[in-house]
Amino acid sequence: MLSQQIPFINKVKDYRASLHLLFPETTFKKVRNIDMSTSLPPSVDYDTVKDLGKQVTLFQQQYPEDLLANGYLENRMFYNTEVYKRIENNKTEYRSIHLGTDFWVPAQTPVHSPFEGKVVILHDNNYPKDYGPTVVLKHHLENSVFYTLYGHLSRVSLEVLKKDQLLLKGDKIGFIGDDSENGNWFPHLHFQIITDLLRNTNNFPGVAFPSEIERWKSICPDPSQLFIENF
Repeated sequence: MLSQQIPFINKVKDYRASLHLLFPETTFKKVRNIDMSTSLPPSVDYDTVKDLGKQVTLFQQQYPEDLLANGYLENRMFYNTEVYKRIENNKTEYRSIHLGTDFWVPAQTPVHSPFEGKVVILHDNNYPKDYGPTVVLKHHLENSVFYTLYGHLSRVSLEVLKKDQLLLKGDKIGFIGDDSENGNWFPHLHFQIITDLLRNTNNFPGVAFPSEIERWKSICPDPSQLFIENF
């Protein structure tokens, strides 16, 4: 499906922003990609906040001056749980392919819009292993539109914005939530590009079944395309 992504890549190459706009109060020298599909010890139960948090903390201690980012199209073992499971034709499959990028920053870290946009989704997806407070912005680009999703925010973030509010580049979106409000995850921002909301009004899938990966790649391009930093 690469041919379907090339037009989007070409459109955004002069539109890209710095991650310092997304996290203006966070100091980092570089963005470091950590691949959670290969770098996590397989013996640990990553379905728990505590155990996943231990591993992320180890990475943060190892690279204290870097912004940790990862996730696009990773096949993650910690999604192999009942919440993400389906059985069809006697075949078990998990929604384990991650469609966005995770930025591992502390709870209460401010998040700002790296682009001009309009708030189209402002909702608390308050379910275990979901996004918790979620914001989706709509962006106009030449003769087309795309969307950016910000998941795992704090509930206070839902008071920062209003539905249909217009945001300028650099305006505050909200704050990173902790595990008591962000869907029961170790604190981080889930950032995702969406080219078609598929009529969703409150939520949007952040992971996909491996058998459907080609379809979802065309709807959710690589988030690194929108930023000048490499990750």
